[in-house]
Amino acid sequence: MDDFTGTTALVTGGASGIGRGLATSLLEDGAAHVVLADIEAEALAEAVAALTGLGLGEVSGIRCDVTDPESVELTASLAWERTGGLRVVCLNAGVFAGGYAWETTLDDWDWVLGVNLRGMINGVRSFVPRLIDAGEPSHLIGTASIAGIVAAPASAVYCTSKFAAVGLMESVQHDLGLAGATHVATSVICPGMVATNIDHGERNRPAALGDATDTEASHLSGDSIEKILAESGLDPLVGARHALGQAKAGRFYVTTHEGDMWDRLVGNENDDRLAGRPPRFQMYE
Repeated sequence: MDDFTGTTALVTGGASGIGRGLATSLLEDGAAHVVLADIEAEALAEAVAALTGLGLGEVSGIRCDVTDPESVELTASLAWERTGGLRVVCLNAGVFAGGYAWETTLDDWDWVLGVNLRGMINGVRSFVPRLIDAGEPSHLIGTASIAGIVAAPASAVYCTSKFAAVGLMESVQHDLGLAGATHVATSVICPGMVATNIDHGERNRPAALGDATDTEASHLSGDSIEKILAESGLDPLVGARHALGQAKAGRFYVTTHEGDMWDRLVGNENDDRLAGRPPRFQMYE
């Protein structure tokens, strides 16, 4: 899709951060109705009110837990009823936990993989069949991370989830082609450092997964991310506008940042792989 004018869209994790930026950018691009799906009821209500106040298009909200396939399926059903059929679906919800791979608690693995990977899987299972059956030009956009292309130290669980998210979106692209569903376009956003609330994701952490990693490495990772986001994190709306512009232009791998960050990081990563070298540490800002 090279034009979002008059489209209907849904964004998971839409109440804040990149999700809210994507929703805002879709409205700016002329979307007729954007549905925000988010687990935070109060933040969701505030975001719906704020985006409605822009006067750009209809905005509604659905409380959704992306880790729960029944919740995602209900969200898809409700969104289809409200809009008459979605044309753009952004699977965006994400959380972060840091620490060495061997020290990270199983609760952290379950929490991060549950949101970042299973959440996207649930979205693919509920939304893609509907997009295929509709037979209309549409676009599935998944938010991964530059950490799904280039790994970082003390971030094993997060990088694992995001590498898998990139692989999932690549596989969906292949599967749509094999299934003859070429009317469904795909893109995967790989953001760099964007000033979101991802470093405070524990606010939505399930009590049953409360055994968070508490090690020197986890604190180092968390403090480093918080510092970078505060000092140089990109405004989410700026990143979302850049990402949607690339998606409309037909790019599959989509970035949030202008400049040479993508070329530098991915180029170095590919060079190391082709040469058989161990991956080098690289900063994302």
